[in-house]
Amino acid sequence: MNQRTAIALSIVFPLYLVVITLTNFSLTGFWTDLVFSIALSILAMLLVFKYKSTKTGLTIAVRITNMACVLAAAGFLLLRLNNPFIADTFKLRSFYFQTVDGRLFNAYFKPVGAYSGGEGNFWITESPMYFPIIEWPVYYDRTVHWNFREDIQEGVPADNYAVVRRYIREYVIEKGK
Repeated sequence: MNQRTAIALSIVFPLYLVVITLTNFSLTGFWTDLVFSIALSILAMLLVFKYKSTKTGLTIAVRITNMACVLAAAGFLLLRLNNPFIADTFKLRSFYFQTVDGRLFNAYFKPVGAYSGGEGNFWITESPMYFPIIEWPVYYDRTVHWNFREDIQEGVPADNYAVVRRYIREYVIEKGK
């Protein structure tokens, strides 16, 4: 790897980790942050073992930064996998992508069963129109009473996309005015 790539990764990876852990911003998609973190970790590990510069200080700084980022990403992954409810996240029904009034939204549904008082958790995120690879949450309901896993509700075919559009209009756009 060349020196520019090493320095760029040593700057971008820590910034990425800070943004996804300390802000509400995330990459679009529920598992995208995890996959991107693993990919950056693999690149950083390759860089730690392969990168050598004529400047010893730069080599040490790049290696320490990348190893710290790899350890942080692994720690976040272990904390995520250590959660006893991790199996529930695999039931996630996601990506009801909608464009409403010229704004981009994604909706996610995670069934949680009877213990929550509803069908599951439901949240809506918004992405900027000109940079749609990031998103931030704009609505969350932990006890939604609509089962987005089913295409038939009470014997009638259900359009889950229309329901998502209604939620976006009612709880995000109208409440934001």
